[in-house]
Amino acid sequence: MLISNKISLENQKSLLKISCWNSDWATPSSKRGKFFIEKFDSDIICLTEGYENLLPKDGYIISSHEDYGYKSKNGRKKVILWSKNEWTDIDQLGSKDIPSGRFVSGVTSGIRIIGLCIPWRFAHVSTGRKDRKPWEDHLSFIQNLSFSNQKTIILGDFNQNIPKKNQPEKVFSSLNNMIDGFNLLTTNMGLIHIVVSTDLIAESIEKIAAKNNSDHDGINCSIKFA
Repeated sequence: MLISNKISLENQKSLLKISCWNSDWATPSSKRGKFFIEKFDSDIICLTEGYENLLPKDGYIISSHEDYGYKSKNGRKKVILWSKNEWTDIDQLGSKDIPSGRFVSGVTSGIRIIGLCIPWRFAHVSTGRKDRKPWEDHLSFIQNLSFSNQKTIILGDFNQNIPKKNQPEKVFSSLNNMIDGFNLLTTNMGLIHIVVSTDLIAESIEKIAAKNNSDHDGINCSIKFA
């Protein structure tokens, strides 16, 4: 117990570097994949639309279920979380009422990390099952999740701009409700977002241009306990 408490206190005093990227299914051997591999220098990484073997080997990985509603291909995962430290209390469900394969959560370094890849507005509209209306799966996802506002980071591909651009008001307000009470770190930074509970402080928040390696830019920041 004393050792555990000592580790917890040490974690609370130090900065954790957090990175969040959408790799757009880049493979490790490709030019695009090597771009991401060279960028991965963090304590905790959230990778969406990626492969586990794109991430550093000297760490610990948890990922969402392979079934994200479309035909699975070559080990693709919608959400992958990597940490230098081990994971506990792992959850691949989130809620039985959300579209599958787009959620993974675990605790590392004393913080609950929640990785999301929220369905884009045309999920299963003209592709996949073709049985949805625009924004239907997106709304189903964000309206059926809620989170504790304690030692928690939510990050990933939210598939919405913040502040609002061209998304319907109902869609934007539902996203705001999901992250209500958290601090948003990524205003005007595109579709990749990081939000943190109020007992955490963020520093050195920056958007990293993915250029032609992905249609989403990445986000880096450092986190410490308030």
